[in-house]
Amino acid sequence: MYSFLDRLINLGLPRTRDFQGVNPNSFDGHGNYSIGMRDQSVFPEIRYEALGRNRGMDVCITTTANTDNEAQRLLSLLGMPFREGGGPTVTFRRKRKKARHFETKTKGKR
Repeated sequence: MYSFLDRLINLGLPRTRDFQGVNPNSFDGHGNYSIGMRDQSVFPEIRYEALGRNRGMDVCITTTANTDNEAQRLLSLLGMPFREGGGPTVTFRRKRKKARHFETKTKGKR
């Protein structure tokens, strides 16, 4: 398993098109990391002629870490190229106001 992770980090990911690092927000909250690849032919063992067409693959890396920060530190020490500027992104959704909020209070009083 470590040999696959080594080949993924050192051969597979850098050979993908327009690679800028993996997303650091793909942890599940329990220390596991998931990554999807659109083309598995970046590995030199796989011949494109044998595939017939482009096929993707999903990789789930299960760690013994209890938190996402511990898992990210572990994978960083193993050489996982995380994208810079990552971190948890929080988006706040504004509540939509109903149409009655836009009516004037003096509608019937004139």
